Amino acid sequence: MSVAAESELQVSANVAECIAEERIPIIDVSDFLSGDVAALEQFATDLRAIQESLGFYCIVNHGIDQGLIDRSFDQIAELFTLSDETKMKYRVDFHHQGFIPNKSLILRWSKIAKNEKKDLNEAWAFMRERTADDPKVKANTRHRNLNQWPEELPEFRTTLLEYQETMAVLATRMLPAYARALELPADYFDEKFSHPEYYNRCAWYPPVEAEEGQFSLSPHSDHSSMTYLPLMDVAGLQVMAPSGKWMEIEPLRGAIVVNTGEFFNRWTNGRFIATPHRVVPPLKDRYALTFFYNCNDETVAEPFPSCIKPGETPKYEPMSFHDFFITYMDGNYIYRTAEMDEG
Repeated sequence: MSVAAESELQVSANVAECIAEERIPIIDVSDFLSGDVAALEQFATDLRAIQESLGFYCIVNHGIDQGLIDRSFDQIAELFTLSDETKMKYRVDFHHQGFIPNKSLILRWSKIAKNEKKDLNEAWAFMRERTADDPKVKANTRHRNLNQWPEELPEFRTTLLEYQETMAVLATRMLPAYARALELPADYFDEKFSHPEYYNRCAWYPPVEAEEGQFSLSPHSDHSSMTYLPLMDVAGLQVMAPSGKWMEIEPLRGAIVVNTGEFFNRWTNGRFIATPHRVVPPLKDRYALTFFYNCNDETVAEPFPSCIKPGETPKYEPMSFHDFFITYMDGNYIYRTAEMDEG
């Protein structure tokens, strides 16, 4: 499954150098997003190399209005200035939608070290927006209910929904590159992402004193198909390189960090890696607008034709995205109670 077997294109010099030196590549995606077929194939070639080695990259000239990102960060900053009493009115529920208090997360699934220390951040989870008559809401499907929007911030819901929907459009437009990177037709993912599931984890990482071995966000791999994270001007995110060293992602205005998660890793039979990363306590308040983008709930992760040889046994048992998502969330978050289990 070499690049040469699929096309004559070579990995661009910038990406090859970053991989060799264990640095996060920065890729201009403007030509690809404009519909340039040659740019699609070159981006797919670079993406293949990145996802089989580093697993992380940054995109620039992606078409997302920086003003919208700035307004969203401003709203997130306001969100976490609400009083503890107010935030607890919206405490995360049976569906993992709402406010997640500090020290509510233990990332036990880390593949690089066992972790039993609670992370030092507050967060708020907003799933894909639904209405009361949505079939999954009516069925009380896990993680597919109504979002808990803070009534105290009149502009918050409108701004965050615009951000969420705009990011979903970008993520959908990126899918042909992932298909071609896997030597599949460019439209391969159209049906599998026809009703994508996504959510925002809006987080606040304050400058705090951590215990030894404690983090703002412990080393982990994401659950997602793909994750998109606009950068703000405060450092803190670190990515594990193939050698085991930690690569710090430098703040770059206008850039969006992109990586794939454990579900896509299963789907590619381990070919596209889900790279461990972490957040260390920042020097000043750091906020995150993490956008997790996923396929339809019913989509089952069975190896793509280009990721398994005839007669080869898959590395993972087939699992639908929704089943995987529930398992991941329940394995990491410690907010659940008997009352929540009752739905």
